[in-house]
Parts: sequence; structure tokens; C-alpha cells
Amino acid sequence: MYKTILCAIEATKEGKAVLSKASELSKLCNGKLIVIHVIPYTLLPKDYQKTLKENVSPKIEKISAEFDIPKKNQIIKVGKPYENICTLAEKRKADVIIIGTHSKKGLNALLGSTANGVVNNAKCDVSLVKL
Repeated sequence: MYKTILCAIEATKEGKAVLSKASELSKLCNGKLIVIHVIPYTLLPKDYQKTLKENVSPKIEKISAEFDIPKKNQIIKVGKPYENICTLAEKRKADVIIIGTHSKKGLNALLGSTANGVVNNAKCDVSLVKL
């Protein structure tokens, strides 16, 4: 069913929960699992962005290692999260994107979120994991 699964996570226990669901799906489908973490774009200097990337990298590696995801399938980017997720999904020919969502209501829901951006811009299936 799904040959390539892209899972967008944060370096948190919630991210681990989302990755767990994606891992289950990849095993059921015998599919390749790719993990992406996007550090939201900042107007900070490039060297600071590099430091942020270096700080989060061991956390993403640790979470990914628990699900036997090879280093080559662990991607960390800086920029607009939904754009980076959708771009990588197209580049890697993902069949589905798995992403966590918080049940936001009111003003936060109107302003949008990464999950909303992915749902509205992805060219493949999107599966939301409610946290």
C-alpha cells in the first residue's frame, strides 16, 4: 500500500509517539520510513541556526534509533516546516506523510499550524496522529 512513509516529528515524547505510529504502518506495509524534523525559520544568523541543528540532531538520532531508522533516512532542515515537509515528500516520492496534531481551537486554529499547512499543500496522502 504505502512504499515510502515520511514522518514529521519534534524531538519530544509526542514526536516519539507519532514515530511509533509511523513505524507500525511501515512494518504493516513493508515500506521505507523517513523521518524529518524542521527547525522553524528564524531571522537569526546562519551560525546560530547551525547550532540549533547540532543541538537537536542527537535527540532525533536517539528517537529514530529506537525504531531502527538509518541515519540516511533522518533529515533535519531549517525553514518553514510545512514547506520543507511537502518538498521532501515530493523529492523522496512519499506515498503518505504522518504528522502529529494538537487539537487546537479558536484563534490558534484560525492562524494555522504545520499540520494544516501539510494537509493543504501535500501532493500525497496525509495521516494525522492526534496527541
